[in-house]
Amino acid sequence: MRPLIALAVLLVTLIAGSVLISNQEVRATPPVDQTKRLQAEVADAGGEKAGAPAAEPARAGLTFEKTRIEITAAPDAKQVTVPYTFENKTDRTITIARYDSACSCLSAKVKGGKLEYKPGEKGELKVDFALGSFSGLVEKTVLLWTAEDGEETPSSVLTVALTIPVLFEVTPKTVFWDQNGGKQAKVVKLKVNNSQPIRILNHSGTNDNFSYELKTIRDGWEYELVVSPKDVSLPAFGMIKLSTDSSIPRYQRQMAFVCIKRQAEEAATPPAP
Repeated sequence: MRPLIALAVLLVTLIAGSVLISNQEVRATPPVDQTKRLQAEVADAGGEKAGAPAAEPARAGLTFEKTRIEITAAPDAKQVTVPYTFENKTDRTITIARYDSACSCLSAKVKGGKLEYKPGEKGELKVDFALGSFSGLVEKTVLLWTAEDGEETPSSVLTVALTIPVLFEVTPKTVFWDQNGGKQAKVVKLKVNNSQPIRILNHSGTNDNFSYELKTIRDGWEYELVVSPKDVSLPAFGMIKLSTDSSIPRYQRQMAFVCIKRQAEEAATPPAP
């Protein structure tokens, strides 16, 4: 009899423990309604973040009709003027604080000296480009600040892309040899791209380590410089200067460059283990 009673007590204890564990597992999992409420709270929190006001964008300044202007100068031009028109398309008055360029070849001024522009008003910034000895494609920029701009953040960057005809073409401008390399002769071609011939009157080298010969292919139209170094054991640099009979000052003096490049240092060999 006693063994039966002990067995019954054991069964009751096991059943009670199972029910207790089951109830704990159920309590550990939130009910469906609570889960939905938590999901809704998370979604609301995310919505508040997504709907948070974004940082205020930088305020617009003057609107230029073109911020990049490409122009071709006459071969004999000494200066070109490039106009940049603009408009105040905002709802407030804009004041030009300053404008500047990193190149001394550019100077700028606002038409009429007017610096303050009300909404809807238009103006013009004129940029003067002094050509000097430039040739080929040259790009320069002018920066413009309004009174609202930061010191390092001009609101307008204006680019002048100027093409100056190359009437006397030197190709390549520089010829190279490697230090401790070969001494083979190299050729620099000189070509006239003009309606009238341009003749070479004089020529000279600045470094005696480079010997050269000037060959006439077609007088006034095409020449060659055949250049070779005497010694390539050390780095060297030089110029071959040419004087021509061109009526345009920028083509009266031309140069070709010659260079022996320094030998790259070999990486040190790690010691044997």
